[in-house]
Amino acid sequence: MRPAFLLVEQSDASCYGETQNCGLIEAWPEQLTILAVSVPLSVLGTVLFVAGTVRRQISAHVLEVIEMQRAEKRARQKKA
Repeated sequence: MRPAFLLVEQSDASCYGETQNCGLIEAWPEQLTILAVSVPLSVLGTVLFVAGTVRRQISAHVLEVIEMQRAEKRARQKKA
């Protein structure tokens, strides 16, 4: 896991001492804005992906049930 100061450009951080501890100067409002925009978009993308996957699986299941019913109907007609 990377420290937060590595997420910003070098010009946005000030380093001091031999330990290279860096504090953010004024970049955190911009990063919080990006985070605030990205979270709803990622949740929306996840919801759309799950809904599409479920819809595809349900459609495949319905088609399989219809095919089984047709096969059963054909088998009954052959016996009669």
